[in-house]
Amino acid sequence: IAILHSINDRNDFQAIISLDTDVPYNASVPSNIINAYNYFQKNINPDKLDIDVLLNHVIFIGISLQQGEDEQVIFDTINSLGVRLTTGELLKNYFFTESTREEYEELWMPIFEKDRELANYWDAEVVSGRLKRANIDFFFTAYLNIKIQDPAIKVSTDHKIRYRRYEGLFNNYKDLISTYNLDKKSMIYDILDYALLYHDNIRPDIAKGDIPGTPGIERMNFLIFVLEYTTIVPYVLYLLKNVTDIQERNAMFGYIESYILRRQICKSDNKNFSDLFSENLIVNRIVSLESLKDYLENKDDDQALAIPRDSKIVSACHHQWYANKKALAILYLLETSIREGKPHATKLYPFERYSLEHIMPKSWKENWPLREGTTEEQRGESVYCLGHLAMLPSKLNASISNASWQTKKEGIGKNLGIVHYASDIETLADVVKQDTWDESAIANRADWIARKAIEIWPSYLPEEDDADDDSSETTLFDTHSSQSGNLSHDYTRFSLDGGPATSKRQFVLNLVKAYQSKYPECTYTQLKEVFNDNLCTNGHRHIGLLCTDAEHKAWDNKYKDKRYSVRYKDGTLRSADGINFYVNTQWSLDGMEGILKLAKANGFNVRTISKQN
Repeated sequence: IAILHSINDRNDFQAIISLDTDVPYNASVPSNIINAYNYFQKNINPDKLDIDVLLNHVIFIGISLQQGEDEQVIFDTINSLGVRLTTGELLKNYFFTESTREEYEELWMPIFEKDRELANYWDAEVVSGRLKRANIDFFFTAYLNIKIQDPAIKVSTDHKIRYRRYEGLFNNYKDLISTYNLDKKSMIYDILDYALLYHDNIRPDIAKGDIPGTPGIERMNFLIFVLEYTTIVPYVLYLLKNVTDIQERNAMFGYIESYILRRQICKSDNKNFSDLFSENLIVNRIVSLESLKDYLENKDDDQALAIPRDSKIVSACHHQWYANKKALAILYLLETSIREGKPHATKLYPFERYSLEHIMPKSWKENWPLREGTTEEQRGESVYCLGHLAMLPSKLNASISNASWQTKKEGIGKNLGIVHYASDIETLADVVKQDTWDESAIANRADWIARKAIEIWPSYLPEEDDADDDSSETTLFDTHSSQSGNLSHDYTRFSLDGGPATSKRQFVLNLVKAYQSKYPECTYTQLKEVFNDNLCTNGHRHIGLLCTDAEHKAWDNKYKDKRYSVRYKDGTLRSADGINFYVNTQWSLDGMEGILKLAKANGFNVRTISKQN
């Protein structure tokens, strides 16, 4: 029997056939052929082998072709009824024939089949929802979702709906090409461009590797394969192809991460999520950070795809329940970001090394009595909230996992406690300092986690309070005591030329007014040169530090009235050349540094009053 194996199986098959002795075969890169040989070499008992019985279960089918018959059609028909091939294998045989072997070897093979390691990457099993499929099928699904949004092809709505289904993926490719008269050669080149980007950036084994604390493709991979947001792959791949500025692209990845993690923490309904990342963002050519913010911010708070506000993050950290893997992933991403740029005695392990621990055990009744005034219902809610959960590099021994707080914290005998395993873990630094662990301590930590989440995954939405209320910038957090002081909230106020202390945004408005009073002949252009856009706090959507009334009216942004002094008392200013304008109201404490320097440089007296809750 003549057997012609695939390019990567050929060498492995030859090596196995050439063995002189009945021994295991060790290879640097595993393959199914080698794994199969080693399995049978280990498990077959020659004394029980009956070759006649074996042959009775092997069936050969001969197919004879006459001249002019298309072997590819027969091949497709047979495989549609038998063992499922990957979409990559089917497309390879669809695009290339024996007569175009040179093109296959020049184009397709280097991207998909160059060596065993590359083949293993594409053959790796990927979990997508309830489905398990080959990585190469995962890629071809993502690519097709991008391709059908190409305005030059003009794919109909009905066809888009059908082509986006995973079922019949290969047939969808053939139908797209034939229905819309696409050039196969051009499509091959386009597929290969995207496949190279996919291979160089998409890592299904990300749980086994290091995760940086700053936005980038590694953290996107974590969202895709650990938190299982596989629906974002088409848009991520689209950005890799169409946004060449790495800094801009990583900023967009950071915003996507904020969007997804906020929704994950709040357990928002992900209905229409696939439409967003597989269609809407692509068909609308959203390829800049600002356009991405505009698109997502314009969702109303009660819409399925809205960005959860800070208040919802705080509430969720106190009250939501999470599946273990989801909670662990949230804590792990928090940990990586908090650690970024700080020296640590130990390196953070890959995600797969960690397990989730309920600090107070779920079976708490024996060793964790209720404190006075606490109900079982309150205890039950606290035990499952994010503020109560810990990531540890090793599971605690069962003998102490349900023990009292002191024993669980310090350990007993050879059974090490949380203090040992939490060494150098930022998200547990305050936990191990606590003498007691009860509802109050859990609430404190829930506040701390919420604040860190809001800091690391900002929404950049304007504040929810009234624009003219100078008591704004108030805390969202419960005022629980904290031994570490980590729960303090900033209430810094600023006074200009001995005037009353005001919030950051009111201070900036007052400064612009004072500057105009000091230099009444300033035109709007001159004011823009002084109050330049580089002073604005990074991240928030804005037109500039100053914004004309005409610019504001033309701006399509749902929160534009909150982003400028439109609704403030005396918030509309007028330049010497008769232009009405507004002042940006979005300021962080760090962003105020440049404003304060500007004020002092122009002869104004500034006083800073720091308050904390």
